[in-house]
Amino acid sequence: MNEQDDILAAEVALGVLEGAESDAARHRVAADPALAARVEWWRDRLEALAGEDRAEPGAGLWPRIEARLPRNDNPAAQVQRWRAAAFAATLVAVVLGTSLALRPNPAALAPPPSTAAAPLLLASLTGASGLVATVAYDPATARLTLVHGAIATHQHDPELWIIPAGGPARSLGTFDPTHSTSTPARADARQFIGTGATFAITLEQRGGSPTGKAQGPVIASGIIAGA
Repeated sequence: MNEQDDILAAEVALGVLEGAESDAARHRVAADPALAARVEWWRDRLEALAGEDRAEPGAGLWPRIEARLPRNDNPAAQVQRWRAAAFAATLVAVVLGTSLALRPNPAALAPPPSTAAAPLLLASLTGASGLVATVAYDPATARLTLVHGAIATHQHDPELWIIPAGGPARSLGTFDPTHSTSTPARADARQFIGTGATFAITLEQRGGSPTGKAQGPVIASGIIAGA
């Protein structure tokens, strides 16, 4: 299934489509068993997320998301990017405030710095099978949110990395492949999270890479888009 169909399935599961788009999507789901199965997969996934203990998102969240979304200047490609970003933002809103956390490797997390409000940074991470995960970073709170689908680990731990333009990859910690996560980003890596940098996921040995450098295969990556 390609990335566009995966996003469509998630949008149907979230119930965010309206009017003609909603009608067209229902017809597609009825005629495509694979798409229908993906819709059910997303519903199960989102229902599990909804059951987690969550804090209410701050009042400034949606203005920052709206500031982040690309403007529709007409080209079809721009529309597609807007839909992907809007879908990502919706998923982030679903899981913001969960008590789950990335497992840092190896440095401890420091309290987030006090900063002025800034646009939310988003990246869609894709791999051979299409959309694998969405990562959001809130510069105002230094909070990192990772929303992902099923990841086949094969007895390895998935590890998230930030790769600044022209610089080496830096670990943001391993994470639970069965749950989406929300946690303060590692203090020593926050300065590298910005527009044009790349988030990537690799499969590493249990506990993460012991060298601080990626050793396993990259299963997904995506460039961070700015406001």
